Amino acid sequence: MTHYFLFAGEISGDLHGCYLMQALNRNEECSQFVGVGGPRMRQAKLDCFLPMENFQVMGFSDVVKSLPRLWKLFYQVRDQILKTQPDCVILIDYPGFNLRLASALRKNGFKGKLVQYICPTVWAHGKKRIKTLAANYDLLLTIYPFETAYFTQTPLKVEYIGNPLTETIRNHLYDPHWCSKIGLPVDKDLIALFPGSREGEIRRHVPQQLQAAAQLKQRCPNVRFALSCAQEGLKSQLLDLVKHGPLLLNKDLFIVPPHYHYELMKNCRAALAKSGTVTLELALHCVPTVTHYELSMLNYLFAKFALRLQLPHYCIVNILSQQTVFPEFMGHGLSPADLTKALEELHSHATKRQQVIEACKALKEQLEGKFSYQSAATTIGQLMK
Repeated sequence: MTHYFLFAGEISGDLHGCYLMQALNRNEECSQFVGVGGPRMRQAKLDCFLPMENFQVMGFSDVVKSLPRLWKLFYQVRDQILKTQPDCVILIDYPGFNLRLASALRKNGFKGKLVQYICPTVWAHGKKRIKTLAANYDLLLTIYPFETAYFTQTPLKVEYIGNPLTETIRNHLYDPHWCSKIGLPVDKDLIALFPGSREGEIRRHVPQQLQAAAQLKQRCPNVRFALSCAQEGLKSQLLDLVKHGPLLLNKDLFIVPPHYHYELMKNCRAALAKSGTVTLELALHCVPTVTHYELSMLNYLFAKFALRLQLPHYCIVNILSQQTVFPEFMGHGLSPADLTKALEELHSHATKRQQVIEACKALKEQLEGKFSYQSAATTIGQLMK
């Protein structure tokens, strides 16, 4: 029996962890899974040491506020791993925490295998992390094809396993009756709004998205909007913001629950989404999308002067495509009018829409072809032999 300790500190990591556990179990039915995970991993029979929800933070300012709590949790996780000495520790995404954890484990004599599932964005910032990864890990699993090139000068084993989102979307069972179940009229002019999955993101992005939506409705009266609720726990916050917003709930705007996330993508004409994984999900559904990310002043200054981020693109869809497929807006004090203008073009301009859709199809072809979770499980299994 192989004893695995898995760590997932956010929603996307919980999803990846769940499917990875299932793939590992197919390879070795007697595997034991202990660690930190969310509802999906717990449902997949993770022996939960600490719940994922304790670790969720967003942005530099939120991390600073949460430091005392995160340090306490950090030492709890480190000490548990050192005490139990699992055969393999799999750290999923969550790079700031996980890189420090890997270093601390090695420094304190952990002899098991260390795996990082999803590469930190060494290509965006933190290229010093390459040395940290090479010094502490036994295996790095990447989900973007260009990432392996950054480690060719290191002894670290790096494996591109394909992007798990292609597999998740391919296996999703779409509900054809989802609109009627939530009272949403079937409409060809449905615009989707994806503000984020955390309270801070909701607070910053929903007012901007609602203002942009209201301006677009003035120009295109037939459009209707659907606001994605990424977690049930965010619904009351969304309702409060919508209640004080410019659109009428259940007439101009409908709130879509988490389990219809992909149904909304499949059925919308265009989208306005916060920058992140959701933009890649939208691209894989071939949805023309405007992407944005509103930074607090502290986060903006930190990114500009401390990290010195100066990338040609910030949206992962544009990075992978090496061109501007989705219009992107990132910074402090973004203008809803700019978002409206870009969204209107993707909604109304036939030529522009088709260009974006074709670019999305090309990206989809680039990423498809591998069964990501099984590839990850097989590579980890080879490491453990």
